[in-house]
Amino acid sequence: MKNGAHKIGDRESTRLINKELSDRWKIPTPEGHSISERFRPEELAAVLRRLKPGKSPVLDSIFPESILRAGSALKSWFCDFLSTCMCQLKIPEIWRRALIVAISKPEKPLRNPKSYRPISLLCVPFKILERLIYARVDPIIDPLLPREQAGFRHGSSTVDQVTLLTQDIEDNFSAKKKAEAVFVDLTATYDTVWHCGLTCKLLRLLPDRHMVHMIMEMVDNRSFTLTTGNGKRNRLRRLKNGVPQGSVLAPLLFNTYISDLPTTVSKKYAYADDLAIMHADGDWQAVERVLTKDMATVGEYVGFPVIGVFNVLNSPKIWTFFNEGCRLSTFSLPKRGSSQ
Repeated sequence: MKNGAHKIGDRESTRLINKELSDRWKIPTPEGHSISERFRPEELAAVLRRLKPGKSPVLDSIFPESILRAGSALKSWFCDFLSTCMCQLKIPEIWRRALIVAISKPEKPLRNPKSYRPISLLCVPFKILERLIYARVDPIIDPLLPREQAGFRHGSSTVDQVTLLTQDIEDNFSAKKKAEAVFVDLTATYDTVWHCGLTCKLLRLLPDRHMVHMIMEMVDNRSFTLTTGNGKRNRLRRLKNGVPQGSVLAPLLFNTYISDLPTTVSKKYAYADDLAIMHADGDWQAVERVLTKDMATVGEYVGFPVIGVFNVLNSPKIWTFFNEGCRLSTFSLPKRGSSQ
């Protein structure tokens, strides 16, 4: 996919996804499962308690303090306004825009675009709306996500996955087995999420169709403008794919997007867009056969249109071997089609 357009080979799969979408939109929200009712003042108060002061205003020039220090009448109006956005499935156009601040990396050539780290700034009221929605959808989606995904989830962290992988390797050493792991890195994952595929997966997990409409209304038709240290801004650019960088909902939406990673014989360890798979056996060749098959399974999934916007970096990948002496040895996989 490039900027929303699929390759010819993906069109049949895209047609199937669009058909599933059409069928799922026709399913009504089950009675008693609506989570898109009007926001309550106590919900807004809980979100405002987590709002940090001292942040710069973005394109709408609204400071966090403008809302935090507002009187009860203004907060009541603001809560009603956000509820109206939910009911009518509309948000202010300026909330769709992000200000990207390019911060140069130390000791990097300034003329190289890769020498900058982009920071995405979103409007404060938009992030408040996101937190209100997040509080309603996370308790439904999170229990349905695979256990091996630890990215941006309550009670999970990168340390947990590293510790788990290390412990599994040591346990296999103790059992006189050889362990082998593949570490997969995906590029530009948040920026290349296919909206049609994301909508389909949200409809599979969320019973409230109106809420799915609202989430996609916040994700679709976004744009950004870029600024650097000199204060100048470039022209507005439109986005056809991806979830908003710097967004409260983005990590949850991304976890939803890759929640159907295929089952593999090897054990998976995931943190957002970083994935490791590990298998152990008494024979190196047996381990290699299993991991080769599992990588082919993951590769096929990566090539599917719902997830096909991802590109695996640094092909051929590096496989890392762990043996009883805790020595590490690595080799590059032969390129696809190679006879090696």
